[in-house]
Amino acid sequence: MRFLLNIGNSNTQVARELACGGLELTAILPTSQIERLGCVDFLEQETENWQAVAACVVPSVQKKLQNRYPGKILFLSAASYPDIDFSFYDIQTLGADRIANAAAARALKIGAVLVVDCGTCITTEAIDGNGVFRGGAILPGRTMLRRSLAAFTAQLPEIPLTEECPLPLGKTTVQAIAAGVDLGVIGAVREIIAKTKQEPALAHCRVIVIGGDAAYFVANISELEPGTPHFTLQGIRLAKG
Repeated sequence: MRFLLNIGNSNTQVARELACGGLELTAILPTSQIERLGCVDFLEQETENWQAVAACVVPSVQKKLQNRYPGKILFLSAASYPDIDFSFYDIQTLGADRIANAAAARALKIGAVLVVDCGTCITTEAIDGNGVFRGGAILPGRTMLRRSLAAFTAQLPEIPLTEECPLPLGKTTVQAIAAGVDLGVIGAVREIIAKTKQEPALAHCRVIVIGGDAAYFVANISELEPGTPHFTLQGIRLAKG
């Protein structure tokens, strides 16, 4: 039995690999819980005959899991995908989730792809039609921007996420924060897409959006295509090694 772990800053997805080549999502856990316990509850219930592949962006969690399950979990890296050329990027600083996204995009076999992953952070991963990873961008997600405003000011509150696109002229502080953050990130993502498409190898790339906040961006940026379910986990499943 092989499990797939997508260990993010906020949450961790646990999936079971199926014999047909697909996967079944079995649990979503707070990553803070895994760090506190030093283990994955779901895996504790399994027999000894299991292995796992993980994309982890929290080094302290990775270290604890390596200590808890020595030899049981493969933590993926760029070397896990020999069919992708990562030579354009400093792979020592490349997050495992972004590597998995590039692999999942490559597996679609639709030519050049730009993945927009909307979670705690918004990241983009660009891979051209020849399987060359061209890089991407990282910026704060909507929740992170809200928390930053509340954390670094004396009077601005942290406001909840909504799916509704705000009006540009807020009549209250809450409305003004929503306008600045939610319209601002739409503008940022649009600009990143436009600049990415100025690169010759990516001029006609498809733009796929994934992540927990994907629905907001799909509703407000017309050229975005929703990714397949469990997109990052599908990339993790393709890891070699």
